[in-house]
Amino acid sequence: MLSRKLTSLVIIFLALTAPGLGYAQSEGDELDVIELELEKEAPRQQPSISDSTPSYQETAPKDNTLTDFSGLGTLAPFQEISIIQKRFLPKTGRFQLFGGLTTVTNDPFFLTFGGVAKASYFMSESWGLELNYFGLTTSNRQATDELQDIQGVRTENLVYAKSFIGVDLMYVPVYGKMTWFNETIVPFDLYLSAGYGNTETQSGESAGTVHLAAGQIFALSKAYAVRWDFSWNFFNAKGIDGSTNSFNNLFLTVGMSWFFPEASYR
Repeated sequence: MLSRKLTSLVIIFLALTAPGLGYAQSEGDELDVIELELEKEAPRQQPSISDSTPSYQETAPKDNTLTDFSGLGTLAPFQEISIIQKRFLPKTGRFQLFGGLTTVTNDPFFLTFGGVAKASYFMSESWGLELNYFGLTTSNRQATDELQDIQGVRTENLVYAKSFIGVDLMYVPVYGKMTWFNETIVPFDLYLSAGYGNTETQSGESAGTVHLAAGQIFALSKAYAVRWDFSWNFFNAKGIDGSTNSFNNLFLTVGMSWFFPEASYR
């Protein structure tokens, strides 16, 4: 009886402990499999700074901030900046010859047309001297003929200019560029001039004349340009009856300019 009970207890004990042993074995196998999988998926160890392979910090771009300015004094100047600072049409040390047509725009009694010749020399880009000559021809307006024929008003005492010659000081304070119908860029100068000369009237009198002008020069090249201006001549002259009166003529002039010698700069 005792041996049977012992045998039964041994069997029961084995039966109870056998599954636990099997579970522990299977659990151990699973842990081994997990460790193998982790070893496969783990990234390779990054090289250290001491390795021969350059590290990320060694291959990163360096800071390009300039810290040594000692060589800047030996650099050549930027030549192309001159296109902003200087005029397209150079004038310093050059002559200008101008020829054009003119008309008096403010005379209610006479129609006056003529030719104009100018010769100038520029000491700098802004200052120059200019000689002017106006050769004029005059005819009566319709109102003048009607005054004489219908009203019997004589107009012989009215004075008109036959010619003018004078010298001006030119000042060119403004230059720039403008577009021509969005097709091309036209450089220009805007100038002012003032001077003194003599006007010869139809009676043969020579009258001292103050001459003022303002105009523009549109450069076609460094040698040729289109030029126009308004000029005002103010003078005192005697009429046929001997009385002295003040007269002023406002001339509109348009023509072409030629600059020489050939520009040695720009």
